[in-house]
Amino acid sequence: MKKILYLIICIELTAFFLECASTGTTLVPQKPEPGKSVVMGAILVENDGIDDLYQSKTANIVVVLVGKSAMTGTEEIQGYRLKTDKNGYFILQNVLPGSYVLRGIEVDIGYTNRFLISSRWEGNRQVYIYEDKMIDYNVRNWPEEMNSKVINLGINYFKLDNAGRIYNDRFKSLNNSLLSIKDVHYTMPAPDVYFKENYPGLEWFNE
Repeated sequence: MKKILYLIICIELTAFFLECASTGTTLVPQKPEPGKSVVMGAILVENDGIDDLYQSKTANIVVVLVGKSAMTGTEEIQGYRLKTDKNGYFILQNVLPGSYVLRGIEVDIGYTNRFLISSRWEGNRQVYIYEDKMIDYNVRNWPEEMNSKVINLGINYFKLDNAGRIYNDRFKSLNNSLLSIKDVHYTMPAPDVYFKENYPGLEWFNE
């Protein structure tokens, strides 16, 4: 029987940093370590009427990820907190391959609203809900572990409305796509395409 080692670690990991006056927030590429992976994804949030506003947000959203890996012979569970860049993308470099879950997000919506959006499981279905205090790292149902170098979590879409409801979906990419806000179309490439095109110095895509 495997020895299970639970490493629940809250890591304030802002993956986009090095503030520059001319370019804003810049990704710092890391050299891939042997046996390690990179996790990437994107967040798009639409405000559908909160404070009588209808707008979208991608920048500076806190992303809460939880990963599980047994690649070292023991099962390790670890939590991460990252921030999206101005276009909504996030990246987590040099982590163990395995199973990764978007546990929740923290996002500023409207004039003064700070929302913590966590998740729970109804059967095998992950459902996102509002949280009062904090987003924990408990995961009930894990997706299949991935032993790949690049783990792509896709574009995660959240719609928050003035009735307190949360609608969530996931897309591979968006191409001039209309979602909920009238006459607003979105084009967002898949996360791996985005990082390849915008950060050619990343070595994660090298064969």
